[in-house]
Amino acid sequence: MTFTKRLIDWYHENKRDLPFRKQKDPYKIWVSEIMAQQTQINTMIPYYENWIQKYPNIKALSEADIEDVLKQWEGLGYYRRARNLHKGALYVMENFDGDLPKSKKQLMEIPGIGEYTSSAIASIAFGLPEIAIDGNVKRVMARTLNYTENVNTRAAHVYFETYLKHELTLNHADPSEFTQALMELGALVCTPSNTECIGCPLKELCAAYRGETMGQVPFIPKAKPVPKYKKSVLIKKTDTTILLSTDSSDGLMEGLYRLPQIDDYLELNELASLSHKFSHLQWDIKAYEVDTIDDKKHVIEVLISDLETLPIITAHKKILKQLRIY
Repeated sequence: MTFTKRLIDWYHENKRDLPFRKQKDPYKIWVSEIMAQQTQINTMIPYYENWIQKYPNIKALSEADIEDVLKQWEGLGYYRRARNLHKGALYVMENFDGDLPKSKKQLMEIPGIGEYTSSAIASIAFGLPEIAIDGNVKRVMARTLNYTENVNTRAAHVYFETYLKHELTLNHADPSEFTQALMELGALVCTPSNTECIGCPLKELCAAYRGETMGQVPFIPKAKPVPKYKKSVLIKKTDTTILLSTDSSDGLMEGLYRLPQIDDYLELNELASLSHKFSHLQWDIKAYEVDTIDDKKHVIEVLISDLETLPIITAHKKILKQLRIY
């Protein structure tokens, strides 16, 4: 059997029953693909279902207040994804009459939609012969083809895309099934830990299974250690109110509320502490109760009872929970 037939037959027998697979609504596929970035499927499903219930279509999302959108996203992290979904909805309403375009080139004009997401929407929703290559697909293809170079390069992307597009068109496969089957195989079988190829339909075609691979496959250079920054969050509250800040001058999580924060530690008795990792840096935070806060421009007083309705950055929400304020 060919690569494609093995893959599709396996997919028909093993695919998961996921809510965004029950239809081919391009908007819902767009949302699911953005949510699935940096988030495990089991984690994102309830967020996806709540999102679709609140914003069932592009028009509804475009009309939503960005603060509500960020609150709906709360807990998924990487909030730029939510902001780009909102910006994208506005762009689609203005430029495409509220419907996602069927062209990959036009899809890539939309804020937050890049190479991968445009290919996923084009193939899954519209049945176009595009190849969506994510981390799972890179792992499958590097092991199968014994690709020993860095998989996170443009050269690797072109190499895998060329092979897969040839397989797709040569065998007249359904692009939607082909794309989802590749993703599913990498997610369920060809995982980082499954090096014995248990349950893989491509075993006989795979260089890794035949023992031909040398070194680390897929090869991904080790990331450099992220820089760590000492931060102090300032707690000033009454029995019913607390001061929050809207200052996002650090470039992180624009549009979300936070506790007033300054660089370095204070010589006060700390109330709580934690370390919070982002993709590119780490905050080592200590919290202190203070009498005054100098930043009058960004600080606002809110009711403690309203905290649950506001989108607050995760690191500071954890501090609030430690202090039993949230």
